[in-house]
Amino acid sequence: MTTFAPAPTDEFESVSARRLFDIDTDLTVTRFLGDSPHVPTIDTNYRFNKPTTLAILAGFMHDSRVLVQGMHGTGKSSHIEQVAARLRWPVMRVNLDGQLGRMDLVGKDSVVIRDGQPTTSFQEGVIPWAMGQPMALILDEYDAGRPDVMFVIQRLLEQNGALVLPDQNRVIQPIRIFGCSQRLILSDWET
Repeated sequence: MTTFAPAPTDEFESVSARRLFDIDTDLTVTRFLGDSPHVPTIDTNYRFNKPTTLAILAGFMHDSRVLVQGMHGTGKSSHIEQVAARLRWPVMRVNLDGQLGRMDLVGKDSVVIRDGQPTTSFQEGVIPWAMGQPMALILDEYDAGRPDVMFVIQRLLEQNGALVLPDQNRVIQPIRIFGCSQRLILSDWET
């Protein structure tokens, strides 16, 4: 597995959500004691919306999937990043704007030179890399994802979903996944 940056330590501390997020709650949350270059920078002027913050915290505390929905430019991704910053959680933000392909998410075989000889090597994509370490994955512009990309993501979003990489003989269990969407996706019931 490729490691681009050190992960935070396995050491945690319990802190008051009221103190960290300035919201009216008695919730206690855990945060990393260490640091990582993938932890977003804290915006000291950021003001947290209580219901959204509690939903995002549930995602972090229970390894859950959370969809944040709102109009363009309302700060959905920023809200998740600011919660992560205060919890010192590394974040990988992936924009599903249509330029990202399935192989970018899953990975692909590439020809590399080893010991002067060409050989194939699997280069893991964003999802296996992010899921292999303590990291929150933000799927931004979730409602703009291409169908081939959404088929990969769909399995991860199911209750006991996992990403199967048969050519690597690996099964990757999803962790903290956050989606940001401009419109609520109602599928077949939408008129």
